Amino acid sequence: MKLRHLEHLIALAEERHFGKAAERVHLSQPAFSRSIQTLEQETNLRLFDREAGEVRPTAACEFLLERAKSIQFAMRGLQRDLSLYTNAELGKLAFGVGPFPAAMLLHQVVPSLRQQYPSLQLQLEVHNWQLLLELLRLEKIEFFVADSQQFSTAETDIEIEQLAMVSAGFFVNKGHPLLQKSVVMQDLLQYGLATTRLPQDVRTKVAAAFGLQSAQELSVALECDDVALLRTVTKTSNTILGVIHGAIQDDLQSGELVELQISDKPLLYSGLGLVTLKNRSRSPGATRVIAEIVAAIARSSPSNTVSE
Repeated sequence: MKLRHLEHLIALAEERHFGKAAERVHLSQPAFSRSIQTLEQETNLRLFDREAGEVRPTAACEFLLERAKSIQFAMRGLQRDLSLYTNAELGKLAFGVGPFPAAMLLHQVVPSLRQQYPSLQLQLEVHNWQLLLELLRLEKIEFFVADSQQFSTAETDIEIEQLAMVSAGFFVNKGHPLLQKSVVMQDLLQYGLATTRLPQDVRTKVAAAFGLQSAQELSVALECDDVALLRTVTKTSNTILGVIHGAIQDDLQSGELVELQISDKPLLYSGLGLVTLKNRSRSPGATRVIAEIVAAIARSSPSNTVSE
C-alpha cells in the first residue's frame, strides 16, 4: 500500500466523482481509476460503489478513510518539520566552546541565534578542551571551538579547521602598581598569574619568557576555566590576568582592566579552531551556528587578530 493510493482514496471519497478527483491530484482519469483499482486489489476490499454518475464510499472505505487521513496529516507534519529542520528552524543542537572563545564570542552569537532561529533548541557546553574533546568523542556534542594549538597530530579521529589567530596579553586593574613603571616579564612573577588551562605550547613559551627552564616550573596563582571569575579577581586584587584581548573587550573599553606594556613579552596568541569528528556530516543547525561564530570573529577588532 503506497501513500499516493491513500491520497487518491481521500480525494475520491471527498469529491465522489472520478473526473473531479483525478483533476484534484493531477492525474488523467484512466490513471486515477487504475490507482483506486490497485488499492482495492491490495486490500481485497470493495471501497466504492459505482452507480450511474455517482461514487459512494463503502463501509470498508469509511474504515480505511479515517486512518488514511491520519497518515496524510502526519506526513504533512513530517514534511513541514523536515523543511524547518533543513532551515535550522527546528531541532536540537549541542556544541561546545572553550572558555576564552566563549567570553569573546558567545555574547554576540547566542542572542543572534535566538533571534533568527527561535525554535532551534541549543545545548551549549563551556569547558576546557579536554572535556570538550571527550564530549565530542562520546557524540554528546556535534562540534566545539577551542584553541587549536592544544591538539597534536596523534588525534587522528578529529578534524580541525583553523578559524582565526587572536592576540593575547597580560592585564591588570586600573590601579595596579606595575602601571607606574617600565615592565619586563620578570616583574609579573611577584603578583601571581591568573588564566585558564594553558596549552602546553603556550605554557612552554610563557615559561621561557619568564626565564624558566621548563613549563613545569611555571607557577600559576589561579588556573580555572571561568573567565568571569578571573576578571573579577583581577579587578579586585593585584593578580595579573593572561587572556586573549577579545575575552575582555568590554573591560578594556571601560578602563576597568588595562593591558600591561611589557618590553620583553613574546608574541602570544590563541588559534581558534573548529573541532569535529572525521567523516561526520554537519546538521543544518550546526552549519548555521558555525556561520554565526565565523561572522562574530570577523566582526571582532582587527587589533585582536594575529597575522600568520
